[in-house]
Amino acid sequence: MTLLEVNDLQTEFRTGGKTVRAVRGVSFKIEKGETVGLVGESGSGKSVTSLSIMGLIPSPPGRIASGSIKMDGVELVGMPEKEFRKIRGSEMAMVFQDPFSCLNPTMTIGAQVAEPLLLHKSMSRSEAKEKAIQLLTSVRIPSPEIRYKQYPHEISGGQRQRVMIAMAFACNPKALIADEPTTALDVTVQAQILALMSEMQEKTETGILLITHDLGVVAEVCDRVLVMYAGQIVESGTSAQLFKEPKHPYAQGLLASLPHVGANRSRRLPSIPGQPPDLANLPVGCPFFARCSQRIVGTCNTKEPEITIFPSGQEARCHLYGNLL
Repeated sequence: MTLLEVNDLQTEFRTGGKTVRAVRGVSFKIEKGETVGLVGESGSGKSVTSLSIMGLIPSPPGRIASGSIKMDGVELVGMPEKEFRKIRGSEMAMVFQDPFSCLNPTMTIGAQVAEPLLLHKSMSRSEAKEKAIQLLTSVRIPSPEIRYKQYPHEISGGQRQRVMIAMAFACNPKALIADEPTTALDVTVQAQILALMSEMQEKTETGILLITHDLGVVAEVCDRVLVMYAGQIVESGTSAQLFKEPKHPYAQGLLASLPHVGANRSRRLPSIPGQPPDLANLPVGCPFFARCSQRIVGTCNTKEPEITIFPSGQEARCHLYGNLL
């Protein structure tokens, strides 16, 4: 069952007399109970994609220029903000990268966890408090009754991220976007947070879009993977397909740069040369051309590649496969 469907999404920002095309024709689906990873370098358009889905693109300078975002078949693009607020936080929720900057420093933990329950579930304050303490308990925050009365600065970073997860799952959302939810945490806490999200997902059958730089996290928790570069999805497939046989040279470069257990420690890790292109001044042809070791001069730098769909269902936006299928 398709829960979230994004089709040909185009998001742009008008700034300094230039138009930055941050998201260019992005299409994907998330099924009920599925975890989809969205990976790529900083500036590839991952966070803008998530903010577009949540209806949080600041306007001006940003806008969704075209495309469709459907949640349970309901079109979200162009929906009045008043109606969107009824969906945001109840049917769709988001866990941000830095909980300290997202939590309100002037409100107690309990008040912030209870807020979506008061807004979307029409609970009384006593009911919301009871439910909020249950949520804090479910995300394994110790002494939840005490934490309920504390402020964000009084708890650790890992506990703040747990609070964000409790807030996100408060109304049992159908879709959850997690934008780099473990970046600022140490490895042990990171594993705990990922396990906690998976556990909460099993209870609610929530579809999750997980945005991350960490391919190890992707391998551990994601069913499918979307690889993003220069505002486009350049490869998609199951996690097993990506790690076993990546098709796009960019995806191959990302995987090659990962350290491996038992590898020669004195050997330098491979890296992708150069920098991503300027999204306000994109080159003609494939945006990865200047950095690609497999580029075809005369083709890759003159024509933008189409998507090739392989028999396995794996997809890649690359000229290398244009005549193979």
